[in-house]
Amino acid sequence: MKRSYCKRIAALLLAAAVLFALPALPVSGEPAEESKSVVIFHTNDMHGALAGSGSVIGADLAAALKQRDDAILVDGGDATQGVALASQSQGESVIEIMNAAGYDAMALGNHEFDYGLSQLQKLREMADFPLLSANTVYNGGLLCADENGNGANVLIEKNGIKVGIFALTTADTVSATKPENLVGVEFADEIETAKQQVEELSAAGADVIVALVHMGVLSDSVATTSRALAQAMKDTELDAIIDGHSHTVVNEVVEGTNITLAQTGTGSANIGRMEITLTDTGVSIEEQLLSAADLSDVTPDPAVTAVIDRLNGSLSETLGEVIGENAVSLWGGSVNGKIAEARSGETNLGDLICDSMIAEAKDILPADKQALPVVAIENGGGFRTTVQNGVMTRGSFINCLPFANAVMTKEITPAVLYAALESFVSSVTAQDPETGFLTAGYSGSFPQIGGMRFVYDPNAKEGEKLTELRLADDTLLDRADTDTRLILVSNDYVIGNALFADCPFVAEGRGLTETVMGYVDTLTENGEKPLSLPMTQGRIKTVNHDPSRTYTAHIALTGDTPPASVTVIVDGTALVTGSVTDGLLELTLPDGPHAIRLTLDQAEAYVNNYSGNGIVDEYNGLTLGWPELAYSAAEYEDHTDTELRGAVEATAEKDGYTGDLWCKKCGIKVASGEVIPALGNAGDTSSGDTSSDDTSSDQASSDPTSSGANPQSGGGKSPLTGSAGMTLCWAALCLSAVCAAYCTVSDSKKRER
Repeated sequence: MKRSYCKRIAALLLAAAVLFALPALPVSGEPAEESKSVVIFHTNDMHGALAGSGSVIGADLAAALKQRDDAILVDGGDATQGVALASQSQGESVIEIMNAAGYDAMALGNHEFDYGLSQLQKLREMADFPLLSANTVYNGGLLCADENGNGANVLIEKNGIKVGIFALTTADTVSATKPENLVGVEFADEIETAKQQVEELSAAGADVIVALVHMGVLSDSVATTSRALAQAMKDTELDAIIDGHSHTVVNEVVEGTNITLAQTGTGSANIGRMEITLTDTGVSIEEQLLSAADLSDVTPDPAVTAVIDRLNGSLSETLGEVIGENAVSLWGGSVNGKIAEARSGETNLGDLICDSMIAEAKDILPADKQALPVVAIENGGGFRTTVQNGVMTRGSFINCLPFANAVMTKEITPAVLYAALESFVSSVTAQDPETGFLTAGYSGSFPQIGGMRFVYDPNAKEGEKLTELRLADDTLLDRADTDTRLILVSNDYVIGNALFADCPFVAEGRGLTETVMGYVDTLTENGEKPLSLPMTQGRIKTVNHDPSRTYTAHIALTGDTPPASVTVIVDGTALVTGSVTDGLLELTLPDGPHAIRLTLDQAEAYVNNYSGNGIVDEYNGLTLGWPELAYSAAEYEDHTDTELRGAVEATAEKDGYTGDLWCKKCGIKVASGEVIPALGNAGDTSSGDTSSDDTSSDQASSDPTSSGANPQSGGGKSPLTGSAGMTLCWAALCLSAVCAAYCTVSDSKKRER
């Protein structure tokens, strides 16, 4: 009886379910609500990175994604300037590849102006797709308007959906390229222009309206951000904003609006997939940011691959010329693909560039100026990539310095120098006093310097941040001094800044790229010695700089499953052991930036408590992620000698280790019964300045016994020593040098110069 009763209950429930479902079915002959979709794939800030690699999404992969009837492919600007593929053809190779990939539209970025207006016009004529900017005005009309389009917007119909796309370029472009590139060009207000464009596209019958903008989300670098644009447009028919310029990864519905905002970062590290669905009741949007790993099952378009290979092949001979070896990476551009380190702090690549300009200035100054002190400034946005440890080629520096700048000099005073530096650091507006983390402010104008050093307070008011400015010889400069004469050497972009407009021009040198490569040739003795520069030389410090401070850094280990503890090489000179949890390595390190690798021949990762690289994986709504190193159990174990490592760890805190040291990987004896000094601290080399006349690569050593180092006082543990599991050994300095000499047989040793 119970089972029969249960069956009756079940039947009643089923009947009720059917009854309640009936209103959802078509009645009186009315059709069900229909939906249709369109997919917009989007890129931004590619900076010439259109050739695919392990972490870079090539244009051939983007083309493969677009091979569907409902797809549109667009770019948010800054595509034509950057690595050698772009810079060596002044953007023409980029446009050729984008044509092959089937791009439908592109917004003008500030760097599209870098080759001048005539070259920009040529690129527009080459493109099979419209380059757009609704707020860029030239001699009274829109710069991008011609017989093929209005230069402001485009209406594209896919799958029965009319998608209206208009473009905007940040008005702050006036300070983001050379002034001579913008003669006759003006930028209208972004928000007012956007409102006009939405009305125009709505009247033209657009079902969906998308703003393709090059504005960015960082309020300390532009006056009007893309988020501010969205909030101003919340009561309009704007549905989405595809953004660029700030090199950030963004996927959100802007607070207080229904507008989707997306940006993919930089360097083709991601591609956006925006699926827009149109129903009788409205528009819905789903945005995904896809990495190269997410697209591992997608086959690149072979026709586009062929175009990329042909254009890259034509550059290979020039770019492949070896100019030397680099013991430690030179850091610039977006480090770890996330943070532009040179836009908020000192880097060793910035130091190198400035020192090379000082050497050039001393060669070109007239006799009556030779005795004057020379100071150098390179804007942090002026060098775009990192020169990784290992073999350095001509292409390494052409990719790094893509702007074809010239070296120029002017005569200035301390008062002018103070004013300029105050302006250039003004974007850095906040710092955590305990950790050193610069929590607000990145700018391409942040200065890398040579021939001087300064201390500043990020939390101070604009114009009052510098607390101390000294020349390399320790001469203290007075911000009110308008009499003392100095020579400023910089690139032509910085020299053209209005701050130096009234300063007399002195001399012009070679191109910046050739200047830097020539200086590297000198430091490496024509490529016979490896280049080894410290991470920083104490040229730029904040007021709360503390060399005794330590911090915990994180690195994601990919590849094989790592053990619970892993030992890494830090700054090419020291060994640090850290713990691993769920593939995430934790290391205790001293204040400041550090380069990390697992084996001698591995490309380094970068951590820095000042920038947050390796310290936080998300900040202020931005996803930063962790630096990554590929862990290979076979390679790591092959280069780890347990007995050697154990012997050194057991004695590192004593006077030193006496005995034979061997490298298991190459079988070379590193030392025969020699004493390896106990660990010191090279975390602060404030007195170092490679711009002096007798500079050599030997001066760049971070050995704590060298004159430029500042070992920790008191003879106790270094901040790098920590617990027994975190012991370091300066024997790795010897190990690195000898292994680099014997393990790596470089063609550079044999080449004809």
